[in-house]
Amino acid sequence: MSSDDDRLDQPYELCAPAVISDEVDGEVLAIDLEHGIYYVVAPASAGVWRALTTAVPPRTIVADRSPEAVTAVLAFLDRLLGAGLVRVATTAAALTAPVEWAGGPLELEAHDDMADLLGLDPIHDADDTHGWPTPREG
Repeated sequence: MSSDDDRLDQPYELCAPAVISDEVDGEVLAIDLEHGIYYVVAPASAGVWRALTTAVPPRTIVADRSPEAVTAVLAFLDRLLGAGLVRVATTAAALTAPVEWAGGPLELEAHDDMADLLGLDPIHDADDTHGWPTPREG
């Protein structure tokens, strides 16, 4: 069995209590409380995030999808593991609903300067296109 096969069949879970997350208007916000890093998962990637952080094996997420989708999910999983947001779970969970994902890029933004983010005025300093916590340029 290859390394990719191992990762596809392995369940993962959120690294709680060191990492907390919540979903607001479809966007996932996660905070690594040990390192003070704030993460944003775009709404288009939230379905995959939800599945990966609740012990649904990646193979279940990519069932009946293209090889590019498998590559995208494994790359996203590698980012989550590398950031310390997920860990291997002891028990796999069943998928209770189809994963909402159009098959596009899976996005994870990291913000490691919490003081700057928390100091942004969400109305006046946030980027008009992306909103808080993306600061307005110029």
